[in-house]
Amino acid sequence: MKLSSVRYYIHEGISGLLRNSLMTVASIATVAACIFIVTVSCCVIGNLHAMLKQLESDIGIVVFLDEDADSDLINKVSDELNKIDHVTLVTYISPQEALDGLKEEWDADDILSGFDGENNPLPHSFEVSIDSIENQAGILDAINQIDGIRNVKNAQAATDVLLKLNKVISIVGVLGIAILGIISVVIITNTIKISVYNRRTEINIMKYVGATDWFIRWPFVVEGIVIGIVGAAVPLIISWPLYSKCVSLAYEHFSILTNIASFLGSYEIFSKIVPLGLAAGIALGVLGSVTSIRKHLKV
Repeated sequence: MKLSSVRYYIHEGISGLLRNSLMTVASIATVAACIFIVTVSCCVIGNLHAMLKQLESDIGIVVFLDEDADSDLINKVSDELNKIDHVTLVTYISPQEALDGLKEEWDADDILSGFDGENNPLPHSFEVSIDSIENQAGILDAINQIDGIRNVKNAQAATDVLLKLNKVISIVGVLGIAILGIISVVIITNTIKISVYNRRTEINIMKYVGATDWFIRWPFVVEGIVIGIVGAAVPLIISWPLYSKCVSLAYEHFSILTNIASFLGSYEIFSKIVPLGLAAGIALGVLGSVTSIRKHLKV
């Protein structure tokens, strides 16, 4: 493609946007709304996935054995736990180790010192680490079938809530993005249609003198690309500092969150969202322009 042709395409594309400024603004606003929804959805879903990963390491499964458990039962249960699919690590905790852990956690060395030795009421136990929190329910079912286990401590209720919330937000986000994407394409298509209609005489002449379809089409593709880039850039520029501010406010007013999970950093999440958002904006613009031109080139 010649440089002179590229200059012509860009000049004609920008001129078409300026001639139809009202529809151009409407198209940019629609793309911006779509990309903003995409950005918000990615931020929420990304943080939910990160929190689930943190829960995998922070909220494990603790298996308590019967009070009369001997070394044979301990070894048997350990072997059974290690055979369960998706279990990555099984750590044995003796009653004395569990008591020492409580003393350190509660800072109650003096108060709990009377429970040392034979007075220790804590049972033998195992800490079970898993590869994914989504597999926790199946692992719990397998653990409950092992003989010699008195109780199993887990956070399945909290896990279920997070998994359901993650699923609902993902579905709603995808539907919202799809609907806004269709609306964006329709409005961009109408914008290009106006440009085509305003230049119908020029297009007729160009066709009669032998201009190719792509020579006529490129200025309109440029219009779509510009609409997509500007429409994507505006919400991304706004969302980055807005996300940082929201995270800061969440930590400031809900300090308990720091003890549960941490949010993804701005750069960590937007380094992925920015190229994705720009690509989505350009794709919407190009799709809208190509869809429109295909119907109007037969002149």
